[in-house]
Parts: sequence; C-alpha cells; structure tokens
Amino acid sequence: MNYPQRVLNWISGLIFPVRCIECGRFSSKNNGYICKKCIRSVPLNKKFECIGCRRSSSLGLTCLTCRRTNHLDQLLVVSDYENSSVIKIIKTFKYRFIKEMAIPISWLLKKYVFWLSAARKFNLLTESPIIIPVPLHYRRLNWRGFNQAELIAQSLSEILNCNFDASLIKRTKIIKPQAEIEEREQRINNVRDIFQIIDRDKVKNKTVLLIDDVCTTGATLNEGARILKESGAAKIIGLVFARG
Repeated sequence: MNYPQRVLNWISGLIFPVRCIECGRFSSKNNGYICKKCIRSVPLNKKFECIGCRRSSSLGLTCLTCRRTNHLDQLLVVSDYENSSVIKIIKTFKYRFIKEMAIPISWLLKKYVFWLSAARKFNLLTESPIIIPVPLHYRRLNWRGFNQAELIAQSLSEILNCNFDASLIKRTKIIKPQAEIEEREQRINNVRDIFQIIDRDKVKNKTVLLIDDVCTTGATLNEGARILKESGAAKIIGLVFARG
C-alpha cells in the first residue's frame, strides 16, 4: 500500500471508525475489521479428517472407502468453524461482502502453513502445486464484487511463492446456494457439471491446491476435483478456511 493510500485510510478511520466484529473495540480496515488481539486468539484447526466420512485421517487424506465416491485426495482446514470469531469472519466476508476480511484469513492461513511445515513436517511446496480457487459464476461475481475463494488463493500463492491461476476453471451455471440445501445427495446433484476446464494442458500431471472458503459436505470441492482429474491432474488437495 502506497503512502497516499495509507493517509487516506487513516483519515477515513478517523471519520468513520471501525469496530472489531468480535470484541467491539475500535479496529481498522487494515486489520480486516477484527483487532489483532482477537485474531491472535483464534486457534488453528489441528485435527485432520476424511472429506467423505469425516473420520480422523492422517493429514486429511481421503480414506480408502471414501475414495470410491470422492475425487479429492486430501483436505486441509485452517480454522475451527465453531469459533465465534471464525463464524463472524466468514459471515462478514460472504454475506456482507466486506473484502477486507481476506486480511485476517490471510494471517491465519500463513500461520497454518507454517504450523503444517514445522509441527507436521508437511510442505505444500514439495510437489510444485498450482493454486486454483473454486470459481463463482460471472453474474454472482458481478453482484458480490469479488470471489472470496480467489482472494484466499491469491494470498496462499504469495505465502508459498508458487503458481496461481484463477482462470483455469470456469463456472458455467448459477445454482441454488449449497448452504440452503441440507441433504448431502441433493448437494452433490446441485453442483454436478457446473465447472468447465479452460486449459487442460496447464493441469495435466500437476498437483492442484483447490481453494475455497468453507467446506461442508465437500460436494463443490469434489466436483472441482472430478473435472480436474478428468483433465489429467495427478493429485488434488483441497484447502479451506473452515469446515462447517
């Protein structure tokens, strides 16, 4: 951020003060509407589970049974959806369209990546992955103004200093929001054939980090993983901010 922009943000903060969405103390847009104390108190998710059956799994690898119906090879979850700050970050990001919420998510994402490497000896860069966000349909993107998964993916690419491409998958249909569907089978059917690969050569034989903000049943991630594998991708790792 350049100096004039910092000055404008400082002046804006004086005229329109921002309060932390968790504790109510005065905060800043530069902190993503959540104060440093509250964001530091958010615990990382240090448990791993299979995307299908949700049983404990080493580093989130999809279990042998669930591999029959799930195309995602591994699921990594940054934070705990039960944490009040995490819930507020997600709802403010997705439903109030506050783009700055990407800032605290980025901070937690960086902390999680370092923890994976230090505590679990798992380096996301080992297989030289390409980072791809789950896309929005262009009408929904125009309505919201940004794709939250793309902002998270871009932040991860800066942390890891590796390839990022938001144009490799296109969403071809507008569907009913997954959050409004309770039944797993209906969620799976809702997202079937909603994606299209734009350039197969760029994903062929590649490890892909497929990024989204929230995973519930995993239907959207699995549909993205399905078309990536059909296009020749070797391995798909899903990484999400939280799992509901």
